[in-house]
Amino acid sequence: MQVQIAEPFKDDVELREPRDGDVVMLIDLKRCIGCFSCETACKLEHELSMGPRLIRVIQVGPREIRGRVRTLYIPMPCFHCSPAACVESCPTGAMTKRSKDGIVFVDSEKCIGCKRCMQACPFGAPQYDSRTGRVVKCNFCMQRVDYSRTYTKEELKRIYRYSYEHGMHPRLPVADEVGNIKRDSKGRLVDESGEPLSGRKLAESREEPESITYSGLWSACATKCSTEAMTFGYYRDVRKLIEEKAKNRRIHRVGSVFYALPTEDFPLPRSE
Repeated sequence: MQVQIAEPFKDDVELREPRDGDVVMLIDLKRCIGCFSCETACKLEHELSMGPRLIRVIQVGPREIRGRVRTLYIPMPCFHCSPAACVESCPTGAMTKRSKDGIVFVDSEKCIGCKRCMQACPFGAPQYDSRTGRVVKCNFCMQRVDYSRTYTKEELKRIYRYSYEHGMHPRLPVADEVGNIKRDSKGRLVDESGEPLSGRKLAESREEPESITYSGLWSACATKCSTEAMTFGYYRDVRKLIEEKAKNRRIHRVGSVFYALPTEDFPLPRSE
């Protein structure tokens, strides 16, 4: 798989692939239409004040390409770099990178609002919240990644149609009448009427015959993406999709975010 590394990250650490358990995001720039649903979902999820935008959609264009007007939209969350300049510059240890999944987040209790992380980050990910006097940034919706719930058999009966008698796979105790786990097009759990019960899931595991545990949900921005331009999850799960797109598209990585670049019919930022 050929992955181009962004210039600020061409060092021994960033040239290595992410670990299987690292949380990553794949953004298909050909699918993004600039609807700003990701920005809106992020604002609502984190209850942000007017100023900060933890994910920003950058517009490139419109430009005339081969006689047609084209515009490119580039969603920019925090890239959760490794090493992360914001973490190294923080004097209080408020900016932290989790070892288990590579997420960089701010501990608001330790943040003193000195803005050193804002000066250190080359992408403007940390932003000052004047309402709280502290720095905020994209944390890949860490609270959603850490979400876990075990459903009992009785609870599952209210969510899914059970059909053990239809010869379903023994590892899929929760399914419809033909053995398919019931989800909508965005991968969300749905009830009998098809109404979604939660955001997209990261993983699921069968703990015992009478229950199933769902561990982790997608970030709010990826869940609400209207064109499904964003794919969120652990690298071990997203890698296959990245490899598929790399067969005929250039993949550009910045930290933990992979961009599937558009074709020459789109106005690339450095095309001039």
